[in-house]
Amino acid sequence: MDQATTVLEATKLAVGLAKDLSVQLLTLASALIGLTVVLIKDVKKTHNGAELLLAVLVLLGYIVSIACGIYAIMKLIGSLAPVSGPVVLSVDAARPAASLQIIAFVLATILFSLYGVLAVIAFWWRGDEAAAATVTPATAAPATVQPPTPPV
Repeated sequence: MDQATTVLEATKLAVGLAKDLSVQLLTLASALIGLTVVLIKDVKKTHNGAELLLAVLVLLGYIVSIACGIYAIMKLIGSLAPVSGPVVLSVDAARPAASLQIIAFVLATILFSLYGVLAVIAFWWRGDEAAAATVTPATAAPATVQPPTPPV
């Protein structure tokens, strides 16, 4: 195998791996958006201003990651099938978009982890208070019935 063939095969592999990474991050970001919505809606039902801002930042971070991932894949396709000019088999065209996708995904995941910890702590805290505040019929003292007062 000569040098040109080796470089071509390595470049093909690099383009394929770059596409696979973008697709995997797109899939994970989509799944984590769904999980974030479940946490917002079902686990952490009430939010203060900071928690709501954190939840919105998590969702925006994953949306930015998805948008950058789609753009990176489009740049890869554009470099392989250009409208005009020669075909350039390279990942250089998609590198900025892919870098932004990875950065947005990592930042959103850090924020999601922070939000998840806050949501679980609040859920457990609320669960302990709710268990102490509830009285079941078996543990409640029986109510005494007062006889009606006779008419005068």
